[in-house]
Amino acid sequence: MTPVRRLYAHKIYGRAVNAFDAVAWRPPSAARFDRRPANDAEVSEPTLKEMTADMPGWGMVVAGGAIAALMGALVGGALAL
Repeated sequence: MTPVRRLYAHKIYGRAVNAFDAVAWRPPSAARFDRRPANDAEVSEPTLKEMTADMPGWGMVVAGGAIAALMGALVGGALAL
């Protein structure tokens, strides 16, 4: 462990660490809760029309093909029984 990393670890954890100690990594702090009230009118959910307008033109074709392939596999599997 380099002296700079050792000093950083001492500053963060309050003690000197060895290269083999498991305290050299600390998970990031998580912002778990959204502090806004539930009935906040400032944030509006996008409508389905707005979401499809943002999708590129080829996205609908690819999504339709994937759904058709899935349905074909399901129907084929059902007919094989």
